[in-house]
Amino acid sequence: MSYLVLARKYRPQTFDEVYSQDHITEVLKNTIELDRTAHAYLFTGPRGVGKTSLARIFAKSLNCLNGGPTVTPCNTCQNCTEITQGISADVMEIDGASNTSVDDIRNLQKELLYSTTNSNFKIYIIDEVHMLSKNAFNALLKTLEEPPESVIFIFATTEPHKVLPTIVSRCQRFDFKRIPIPDIIDRLHSICQQEGIEAEEEALFTIAKKADGSMRDALSLMDQLLAYGHDKITLENVLSVFGIVHNDVYLEIMQALANKDASSILKQLHSILEKGNDIQEFINGLMDFIRNMLLLKMNLEVHEIPSSLLESLQKLNKKFSENELLYAISLLIKTKTDIKTSSNPILIAEMSFVKLAKLAQMTSIDKLLQQVSQNKNVDVSRLAQQPASQNVKKLHKQTQQIKKQIQEPEPVAKPNISKLTKEIYLENKPALVNKLRKEKMVVANYFSQAKLANIRRNTVSLIPQSRLGYDMLNESKQLIEAVLNQHFNLSLRLEVQKVEKAKSAIANPKLEDIKKEEPGIAEFMEATDSIIT
Repeated sequence: MSYLVLARKYRPQTFDEVYSQDHITEVLKNTIELDRTAHAYLFTGPRGVGKTSLARIFAKSLNCLNGGPTVTPCNTCQNCTEITQGISADVMEIDGASNTSVDDIRNLQKELLYSTTNSNFKIYIIDEVHMLSKNAFNALLKTLEEPPESVIFIFATTEPHKVLPTIVSRCQRFDFKRIPIPDIIDRLHSICQQEGIEAEEEALFTIAKKADGSMRDALSLMDQLLAYGHDKITLENVLSVFGIVHNDVYLEIMQALANKDASSILKQLHSILEKGNDIQEFINGLMDFIRNMLLLKMNLEVHEIPSSLLESLQKLNKKFSENELLYAISLLIKTKTDIKTSSNPILIAEMSFVKLAKLAQMTSIDKLLQQVSQNKNVDVSRLAQQPASQNVKKLHKQTQQIKKQIQEPEPVAKPNISKLTKEIYLENKPALVNKLRKEKMVVANYFSQAKLANIRRNTVSLIPQSRLGYDMLNESKQLIEAVLNQHFNLSLRLEVQKVEKAKSAIANPKLEDIKKEEPGIAEFMEATDSIIT
C-alpha cells in the first residue's frame, strides 16, 4: 500500500512543527541546551495533540548522530530515521494497553541492563500508560526512581487521573492543551497548498471545529473528504459527509423563536430528521449556537464562529435576554437526557421546541417577586400561558398573601413598657415580622408561623411549626433577638423549642417528603415547575 494518510505524512518532525504546545517545547529545548535532562517524563492531554510525536522528537534530539543532544535534530542520520520509522533499538515504543502485567515490566527491567547500541540514551516511550495494572505500576516504582544511567522514560496518557500518584511524583509532568481552531485551520491551509487541494474557508473552519482540538482528527476528516470530493473540499461536502447542520438552519430556528413561530421550528426539525441527521448531534449543534450567542451578549470574544456569521448573531442577540438564552440551553440539556431514555425521541424533541417557542410568554420568578415587593399587580392572565399553568392559581394566591403581609401597617411608635407580656407581644408581632422581612425574608416567614409558648424572665419561648422552622429560627437567633430588643427597648432572649416528633433530615428529599413537612414550599415548587437539586 503506497498511500500514506495525511496524519502520518505530516506528523511533526521538529519542535517548531508542533502546534500550540509552546509551553512544553520551550521547556524541553531548554533542558537539552542546559544539559538538565530528567530520567522520567509524563505527557498528558487529549487525543491527537502531539504527545507521542513530541516524545519522538525529544528522543531524536537526544540521540541525533549529527551533534546530539541538539534542539534541531537532522532527521537524516540513521538514529533519526529509525526513530521516525519506529524501528530504533535504543528508542522503544511500548503499548501500555497490551503490556499490562508484572511480567511485561520484568522483561522491560531486564532489557535496561543492556547498554545502548549507537545512541546517547536508551529511551522507553510507553503510550496509554494508565492501562498498566496496579501491580505493574508498583513493579516499576524502584526502577523509575533510580533507573540505570542513560535511561529515560517517557509516558503518554489521555487519562492522567488513572496513573498512580507514586508514579506521577517520580516524573516531570507536562499537560498538553487542545489545539485552537485558528491553529488547526492554519495547518490545514498549509497542507492544502502543499498537496494542491482546493478548499473553501468555511469548509476548513467546519473541519477544525468538528476535530474538537485534535490535529490528528482534523487530518483524518480531511482525508475522508478528499476521497469524497477528489482533491476539492467544499462546505456542502463537509455537511453531507459528516451529517452536520449548517449554521443558517440554527439561525432560522432562533429567528422563529424570537417570532414565537412554533410551526416554523417544527418544520425545520422535521426537515433535519428527514435528511437522516442524528437528533442528538442536531441538539448539540443548537446548544453550541446558543452558547455563542450568550458569549457575544456578555461581550466575550468567540473564536468558534465564522466571521460571516458574526454580524447576524449580533443582530439576533438583541431579541433575547441572557436569562432566555440560559433557559433555552437548560431545556435542551434536559431534552437530550430525556431522548436517551425515551422510546419516542421525536415527540420529546417536538414538545421541547414548542416549549422554546413560548419563551417570550414566560415571566421569571425574580420578576414576579419584584412586582410583589413593589406592590404592583401581577398579570395572572399572562401567567396562565406558562408551562406551569395548572398551578398558577396557587402561585397567585401565595403572592397575594405575601403582598398583603408586606402592606400590613407597622405601628407608628414603639411600645413604652418595662415588662413584656403575651398580649403586648401578640399585638406587636406583625410589626416584628415586617422588620424581620427587611432583614431576611425566610426567617420572617418562619417567625410569623411560630406560636408563642410563654414569656418568662424576659425570655420569649417560641414553638415552630416544622423541623425546618426550628433549624431556621435557631440559626437566626441573634438576628431575632436584635429585632426584639430594638423594638421593645428591652433586654430579651429567644428560646426555640424543639418540634415534637421531629423527623431526621432526609438526604436527597423528594417532592413527596417536602409535602409532608412543608406543604407550602411543595405547592410553590409545583406552581413554578421547580426541580430539586
